[in-house]
Amino acid sequence: MAKPVFYDPRQSRWRVLRRLFDVLGLSITLLVIFFVYTAIRDERLPGLFLPAQKRPYHALKEKEKEREKEKRKQVALRSRRKTKKPPSQVTLNADEGIRAAFYVQWDAASFSSLREYAHQIDLLYPEWLHVLGPEGNVQGLDQQT
Repeated sequence: MAKPVFYDPRQSRWRVLRRLFDVLGLSITLLVIFFVYTAIRDERLPGLFLPAQKRPYHALKEKEKEREKEKRKQVALRSRRKTKKPPSQVTLNADEGIRAAFYVQWDAASFSSLREYAHQIDLLYPEWLHVLGPEGNVQGLDQQT
């Protein structure tokens, strides 16, 4: 009868393997302790040598806020139409620009936007007003239709 290939009655292989596992376990433990120690100790890192960024931000005072509001109003008034013709009488795509806006009842932001920019709007199209067909017939639709 033949002997098994891995049969070791004196267990000499196990002693060598056991010592190898002990050395490996001890080295891994020491490595973990070293990494934990270097992570925990309080060491200053060097700077990045980047130029300091200048941040000229400051809070606006009440007078500055009013000046900003006046500037916005003046810019809006300068960009208004030049003639006094009603918007429906102005030839489209001419020198005169017309500002049109849509208003929807189901969106609160639409109403606040309408209040803010009402002085700049020439034509207001409500959401319930629709053009039907290529002839340009206009029909008002409500929730029941």
